[in-house]
Amino acid sequence: MRKKLIVIGNGMSGLRFIETIISHGNDFFSIRSFGEEPAVHYNRVMLSSFLQEETSESSLFSHFDAWYKEHNVYMHTNESIKNIDTDKKVVYTSQKETYSYDKLVIATGSKAVQLNIPGKEKDGVFTFRTLEDVKKLKALSRKYKKSVIVGGGFLGLEAAYGLAKSGMDVNVIQRGSALLNKQLDDTASSYLQKELEKRGISFYFRQSLSGIIGEKWAESVKLQDGTKIDTDFVLFTAGIKPNIETAQKSGIKTNRGILVDDYMQTSADDVYAIGECIEHNGISYGIVPPVYEQAEIAAHHICDKRINAYKGSSTYSHLKIAGIDLFTAGNIEESEQTDSIVQADSTKPLYKKLVLKEDVIQGAVLFGDASASEDIAKRMVIQKPLSFQKKEELLSGKNMDENLIHSSPETIICKCNVVNKQTILQHIANTEHPSSQTIKTSTKASSSCGGCSGDVSGLLRVFDQCKHQAEKKSLCDCTSLEDEEVRKLIYTGVWKSLSDILLSTEWETEGCKICLPALQYYLSVFGQMEKVCPPWIYREDKEAVTIESLPIKEKETSTALGTWMRVAASMPLSNMKMSSGRRVQLSNVPLEEVENVCSVTSTPLCSYPQAQLLPFQLKTEEGKSVLEELEHNSFPLSFPAPFSIETTKMYPPSISPGGFTLVRSGDVWEMHVDGKGERFILYVISDEELKEFTETAIQFYRESAQYRERFAEWMVRLSPPVIREVLLSDEDREDLQSRLRKQMTEVWTMKKEIFTP
Repeated sequence: MRKKLIVIGNGMSGLRFIETIISHGNDFFSIRSFGEEPAVHYNRVMLSSFLQEETSESSLFSHFDAWYKEHNVYMHTNESIKNIDTDKKVVYTSQKETYSYDKLVIATGSKAVQLNIPGKEKDGVFTFRTLEDVKKLKALSRKYKKSVIVGGGFLGLEAAYGLAKSGMDVNVIQRGSALLNKQLDDTASSYLQKELEKRGISFYFRQSLSGIIGEKWAESVKLQDGTKIDTDFVLFTAGIKPNIETAQKSGIKTNRGILVDDYMQTSADDVYAIGECIEHNGISYGIVPPVYEQAEIAAHHICDKRINAYKGSSTYSHLKIAGIDLFTAGNIEESEQTDSIVQADSTKPLYKKLVLKEDVIQGAVLFGDASASEDIAKRMVIQKPLSFQKKEELLSGKNMDENLIHSSPETIICKCNVVNKQTILQHIANTEHPSSQTIKTSTKASSSCGGCSGDVSGLLRVFDQCKHQAEKKSLCDCTSLEDEEVRKLIYTGVWKSLSDILLSTEWETEGCKICLPALQYYLSVFGQMEKVCPPWIYREDKEAVTIESLPIKEKETSTALGTWMRVAASMPLSNMKMSSGRRVQLSNVPLEEVENVCSVTSTPLCSYPQAQLLPFQLKTEEGKSVLEELEHNSFPLSFPAPFSIETTKMYPPSISPGGFTLVRSGDVWEMHVDGKGERFILYVISDEELKEFTETAIQFYRESAQYRERFAEWMVRLSPPVIREVLLSDEDREDLQSRLRKQMTEVWTMKKEIFTP
């Protein structure tokens, strides 16, 4: 019987949550979604475009009635939840209905702030938050000519532009001395003001309303300095606040927002909260990427899928106002400890500014050209110093097209809707007249926050140079799924075993020589395959086997050889010899002695499938003990292809494509990688970073490589910049190392395994 899942709120976070639940099969839940608005879920970010006549009402909706029916989602529009009994697990609706739940998700979003001003209760006073609000504004703009907007934030300016575009006289009342004074510096703010004034919008700075005048309908407003402005209606866009009333009344802990933990759980059992209504570690988020991330974490947790804890989101704003591309992030205030790089051209207008502290980005403003926004956002998370060349690239826009061309097909272009490069290229290739709009409609890329619109249009521009990446190739003839799609279904926990895959509707046969070893590898990367007899134990005949040691650490050579010789002496018919790669080979070992030999010599009795690590070629004393320990612990783990590491002090004439070479240069290590005949220095690391960064590179390769893909091929496919970003990210390194060490521990703590060579 399906469990009952209730979602409160028909906003964007609620929809993303439901979509994620459905992506896991939706076999476990019957879903009910409640919203006080008359419409089902729609894209609030695009309301401004709808007001500005740049998009249709239907384009605001991702799904319609048929989709909800198909996926057993019961929509309750015009029906809000008034109270939650968290002990009885029951909700009470505005229609005086009662529904029980097993799991509940609060996604009530935020509501517009309406200032406590005399006359605010009059007719003709509106807010700008919902689809119904926008429909009213569109009707008013056709009937009236004058409007006053209270609040010069993003929402107020978008509304002002929409109303001005319809022919209205628009006056914006701004308490501060400049537009977006928390996000922009004085120069960028003045550029924006001039552009909006060209479009017929007037501004009153350092002002606030003292009253709204009129008998029943707002006819004028009075400012604090006594100025009177005639108007046909007043629009409040003075900010938003989390919608927490239902949670408060129900005894769920709140502060500014509903308090949640790292998995979006509230203080009440089986009650989650996501989106603009929540507060996580003292922060509430009002932009799309964080609320989507929260929705997915909650959905994965409810479905018992593997997830990382939510650690908060980096905040930045990327949008268009009056057709002007605008990006702002971080702290843009200058001080004695910071430096600034500025590029300005008031004739275009174009304005770019980076605020740096010891060459690390602290804040940024891009006005008129935000093509570098994604790169800047990533580097603000990474917090590593910029080279002179990188500073020039970020401000000049150089190499942006090159980065798009050389990025891998799997590169995520739209983070809100998880649309990769290949999906967009395939749309361009298969569409007669592709455009940014057709891409948005078909793939959803840039349909949420719009932050990736520059990259979307960029792919149209460079399509001829990377159209080969549009080709779709299935893993094998047993399925139509691509390698990447298969890995995603395994790594997200949708498929947990080989039988799950072969019995699914996506697989047409019982597997073949191409897909079976690949599936075994992908499952084993996350420990979802049974251990197997390792490749260092192999049968000679019915009665005996050969056992080969793991590579012996240099400092343990005499001790290890002594142990193996004593073992060999205890079995008169056995034969011991040294083999390549610092290994000992003991042949003619009776079957009944295998477990004892492995125990005495500390040789694992088992490994994961596809254990293909090769002995490291360590030619330097520096780093030897660290890398020998890593080699030893990693030997029983699965690898997509044979892999090894080499160290040297000499510049290597060639590099094996099956790994990387660490070149000792002074007191640092250069990570050299072969890239289709071209040499790359992937990264430079210190002695202190050697273990951490090498483990990260190994695990990232194991998790993201295709089966049989050598390290050099993987590096070229993903591209060095993508790999460097992972190496630079503290969070990614921590997560990757944690998963690698977990598997090492599991295989090395296996006390006894059935031996079936």
